Amino acid sequence: MEPFHGRTLNHPAWVLSHLNVYTPICTAMLLGLAFEDPLEHRYGQKSDVSLDLSAYPPPAELAAAYALLHDRAERALAAADEHILMSPNPLERWRAVHPRILDMMVTLMVKHESGHLGQLSAWRRAMGLPRVGM
Repeated sequence: MEPFHGRTLNHPAWVLSHLNVYTPICTAMLLGLAFEDPLEHRYGQKSDVSLDLSAYPPPAELAAAYALLHDRAERALAAADEHILMSPNPLERWRAVHPRILDMMVTLMVKHESGHLGQLSAWRRAMGLPRVGM
C-alpha cells in the first residue's frame, strides 16, 4: 500500500472514498437539493489518508458506488437547464471562487475528478502494476 517507503500517497481506497463524497454533491446541486458541507467529512478535503484499509469500504463496494454515483451525476447534468447552471453556488465558502453552480461543476466534475484519477494512475505505476487495458 506504500509504493514509496515512508511516504503516504493518496491510494485507491482513499481516492475513491473521497470522490464518492463529492459526486453526490454535484448531483444535489444540479437537482437543486440540499447537501452537507463536506469540509469535515471523514473522506473530505481535510481528511488524512490511512494505510489501514479497514478505514475504507471494500474495493468492490467503492468501485460500484463510484460507478452508480457518476451515472446519477451524469444524468443530472444532462437534465440540468440553464437556470440551474447559472444559479448561485449554494455553498457560501465556495462562492468566491465558484460563484455559480456551473463554475462548481467544472471544478468538481473536471478538475477535481481528473486530478484524483491521475493519482490513481500514478499510484498504480509506482506499485509496478500493469497498464490498464482499454
